[in-house]
Amino acid sequence: MAEKKKLGKICKERMTEEVMASFKERPNFIITTFMGSSVAELEILRKNLKKISSEYLVVKNSVLKVVFDKLKLSEETSKIESGMGISFSGDDLVASCKTVVTFAKDHSKFKIKGAVMEGKSISVERVKELASIPSRNVLLTQVVVTMKSPIAGFVNVLSGTLRKFVYAVDAIRVQKSKSEAAVPSQSAPAAADAAAQGK
Repeated sequence: MAEKKKLGKICKERMTEEVMASFKERPNFIITTFMGSSVAELEILRKNLKKISSEYLVVKNSVLKVVFDKLKLSEETSKIESGMGISFSGDDLVASCKTVVTFAKDHSKFKIKGAVMEGKSISVERVKELASIPSRNVLLTQVVVTMKSPIAGFVNVLSGTLRKFVYAVDAIRVQKSKSEAAVPSQSAPAAADAAAQGK
């Protein structure tokens, strides 16, 4: 019996170390409860999170309490209920929130309890607000489009100015050639004078 308890304690310590490593590696995470959700449903969530370099980990309540205490996140301990899962965010925090919030909408038994971002406790409402922000890729596209618009406008203005300059130079050339054609050459009056004197 004592051997079994010792083995159980070693397993729990090893599990706590592994979970601690995940929290240290990915300090931004969403706390959820999945009680009533099927294994197949959670697998869908895992696959969706994996696409955005995030992951979902089911954690024993006792292990989660120890981890929160060690990370000085005692405020989060009150959120622990039966069937806890942590969604560890990848680089795109908004995409993680979006994925988890969408899953929660489609699966009523799956609940978001809150989140920790940059070491600060975040409410469920804030997680939903973050989920409503366009994803990183959409924002990057919008930035590129916004940057391209002024450049395209500048190029159009520049080409318009250049076009006007070419037209102006061409108009001056045409005007000059017309003026030269209208003025009689200097040799014609001289020839006329010479003819008159000969008479």
